[in-house]
Amino acid sequence: MYRTAIIACGNIARVHARAWQNVPGHPVEIAAIADTHPDALREFGDFFGVPESKRYINYREMLDAEHPDFVDVCSWHGQHAEMVIAAAARRPKAIICQKPMALSLGDAERMMIACARNGVKLMIAYQRPHHATWLKARDLIRDGVIGKIIQISVSDGTLLNTNSHNIQLALFLTGNPRVEWVMGAVERTSDVMERGFPTEERTLALVGLAGGAQILVQGGFPSPYRTGQGARVVGTEGLMELGTSRPPDHELRSDGAMWQPEGSSAKYNDEWGWVRYLNATSGGWRNVEAPWHDAWVHQCQEAIDWVEGRVTDPISSAQKGYATQEVMMALYESARKRRRIDLPLKTRVNPLQLMIENGDLPVEWPGAYETRATIVRGEGMTWNEQ
Repeated sequence: MYRTAIIACGNIARVHARAWQNVPGHPVEIAAIADTHPDALREFGDFFGVPESKRYINYREMLDAEHPDFVDVCSWHGQHAEMVIAAAARRPKAIICQKPMALSLGDAERMMIACARNGVKLMIAYQRPHHATWLKARDLIRDGVIGKIIQISVSDGTLLNTNSHNIQLALFLTGNPRVEWVMGAVERTSDVMERGFPTEERTLALVGLAGGAQILVQGGFPSPYRTGQGARVVGTEGLMELGTSRPPDHELRSDGAMWQPEGSSAKYNDEWGWVRYLNATSGGWRNVEAPWHDAWVHQCQEAIDWVEGRVTDPISSAQKGYATQEVMMALYESARKRRRIDLPLKTRVNPLQLMIENGDLPVEWPGAYETRATIVRGEGMTWNEQ
């Protein structure tokens, strides 16, 4: 039996906890939890059956006292680096950190160094490539069902949040090739914040991959496709589309008495991926079928398999999360320097924040506002006020 410790008991931590509890054979128990908010700690602990003696306000005290095998970092973006580095120093077998990896390339690099020097395996929780149909889509692309990939188009919201999933997916579908260059633009006309950190309103970029394929990234625009969380893949011999769907709210598993302004967190556990493709012999669009599984459970199983030596190159490895982080930071850097950026990226800070601090992105409508204010507990309007 493995023991996992969860840091930060918000909505996404519930998704992680369900995943651990539903790995076949139940090889992992939720051994301890940590959160600075007493209500979150109590509600989460009661729902998932964590004893009161295993609930901590200070996550470092939890790590020192419990010596877990796995650590789940489920906090907001700005704390990922600090918490992963602290957890790595305690040498668990593996750490699963919620996406995006960090707020800057430098932070992502420090996370990897901390894990490497302590012999800790690090995974970044981009769960959607673990969807059963998306796994099958990758195999079909490898088998040439749409020929050689020319371009993958992705379109969703802000870069570090929803579009980071799509960039990770595009790299996954192309076999994680080396990214050669990024050229991008950013629009920020107001003091918009996401999870306590400045973000953009719109992004547009072209990403060049080794082998010639390109990724077209659109953020904050109405999507020209119905994919959302997904992608449109253009090949020399056909097209493929990937997207996600989920059950109606009344069919989702309940969060019980836990505070839930976002609705049931099980919408992420119960989500499924869909895939369809079109080529000269398909007779129109053909749907890809595969038996459903919880993508988060599949990701947790991969973590166990990695620790036990059955997997050597996991889908959710930190190296793949770092590649996605580098693309996003290169997009910002291209906007800052107004030219194509060749990788590897040398800038370690967050270029969007640098532009804001230097006055390179003057806002037209001043006044900071938090897009995630509806999920902040207590009297604060931003996470930083908690």
